[in-house]
Amino acid sequence: MKLIITVFILALALPLYAQKPTIKFYLNGVNQPKEYKIDDINQINFIKSNPNTSMLIYQKGTTYSYMITNLISIEFVDSTQLNINLSSSLENINITQIDSIIFISNTCSEIAIGTQTWMCRNLDVDHYRNGDSIPQVTNASEWANLTSGAWCYYNNDPALGAVYGKLYNWYAVNDSRGLAPDGWHVASNEEWKILSTYLGGDPEASGRLKEAGTRHWPSPNASATNESGFTALPGGFRVDTGSFSFIGSIGHWWSSKPHNASNALSLALFADDSGPNLFVGPKGSGFSVRCVKD
Repeated sequence: MKLIITVFILALALPLYAQKPTIKFYLNGVNQPKEYKIDDINQINFIKSNPNTSMLIYQKGTTYSYMITNLISIEFVDSTQLNINLSSSLENINITQIDSIIFISNTCSEIAIGTQTWMCRNLDVDHYRNGDSIPQVTNASEWANLTSGAWCYYNNDPALGAVYGKLYNWYAVNDSRGLAPDGWHVASNEEWKILSTYLGGDPEASGRLKEAGTRHWPSPNASATNESGFTALPGGFRVDTGSFSFIGSIGHWWSSKPHNASNALSLALFADDSGPNLFVGPKGSGFSVRCVKD
């Protein structure tokens, strides 16, 4: 019997990790994914969808992007072929060549918190403001020896990048070409302090900043309300030696301000609800970035 799965409304970042021979759906308000064998799936129909949601397919280093409003259906053929039925064409992809499939919504671009306006999610750009490319560095030893701007995904996994955004070293943050898009700037330690104070300071601000529920933060995450709309996620970080640590338990964001020749300030939130706290970290570390409106 052929199974049809209907996807109604997709919001926020919903990863579909294409680990053969299954496909996982992470739905709003549900901590555990629904998992299906690809052999049992014939077709996914898009009957009602968020017009601002896009589908990204990562295929061996190449990214294919589709707006949900242009998708009619996705069909699995003999568990080897993925047919993408668009309103104007039909595309075919070999399933064995797919690294992951991501549904991601861009409905929220900014949120007003007190006197500040923040981006709703972590920065995810790969070009400076002037158009110059920011290099992606995956190799650990190469990362450890950098003295110029670079970015990476946690564990070099684009599926994690779709949820948590990119990790940048501080050299990218401090580059004169501008890491933040026009009209925005990377938050300073003073601006982080203003945000924390407005939300009640440690530990009240932690719960008001963190995404509620346990999809990304570990259970119980009881104090997290996200009443600020900031939706802080535990994206972990890359240490200056090139290894990755603490995804799922720590969120770490750069400040735009240096501390000394080797270190800069950053802000962290923790799974135990402590914070937000300012830290000093090596400039070669890879942290998330949040921007504030000019």
